[in-house]
Amino acid sequence: MHAEEDDDEDDGSEEVNFIPRCSPIPRKRGQSIFDEADEYMRIQLSLPAARRRVAFADTTGGDLVDVREFVAFDSDEEEDPRYEAAHAREPTYRIHTEFHVATRSALAEAVQTHKVEVEMLSPIENEPLAFSGIVRVLNISYHKAVYIRSTMDHWATYFDHPAEYVQESSDGETDAFCFKLSFASPYDTHGSSIEFVVRYETSDGDFWANNSQLNYVVTLLVSYEDPLTPASCMMYLLEWIK
Repeated sequence: MHAEEDDDEDDGSEEVNFIPRCSPIPRKRGQSIFDEADEYMRIQLSLPAARRRVAFADTTGGDLVDVREFVAFDSDEEEDPRYEAAHAREPTYRIHTEFHVATRSALAEAVQTHKVEVEMLSPIENEPLAFSGIVRVLNISYHKAVYIRSTMDHWATYFDHPAEYVQESSDGETDAFCFKLSFASPYDTHGSSIEFVVRYETSDGDFWANNSQLNYVVTLLVSYEDPLTPASCMMYLLEWIK
């Protein structure tokens, strides 16, 4: 009996302490702050050296905030060399009339018959999207006015532009008026067109010139020229020397 009691006492006196690898040992009550610090350092030193730790930038002399600026862009196409090459080229605009201006004799006959006719059309220097024109009218009334009715969307909308009298243009029977029309966005691309007719207001009534009911049509032609490079300049000089 005594032997068994001794065995039981021996079994009960055995104490196993399991310390989790990554958890601190529960501290006893009444432990001082110095003991806690010593215990914490002992546990930290026993952990693997490769354990990942978190440190804030300001504790190591860095900045907590890192300010960076970003440049906005429209699309990835801007990084495409083909996109840059296309925008490096300067557009060239050319005005093309889709009708034939009447000869001097035909103009005089048209003015006598219809009282009004387009005399000439020409581009404007330093204004590649604009052109000017001269209208010849029969002098049948002292009070007169000339308007250019034009459209860029095939007559879905139109505008009446007053023409100005050309001083000292009278030859006794006729007078001249000048006007100016311009292509504008979004109608400033290759193939855009301006259609127009002429209205001549007098005290005797209104008269029209419309290119034999076909309207006067002017088309915008746009082309692109490659920018001059040293290589292209050299090629040009070699061709010129030949």
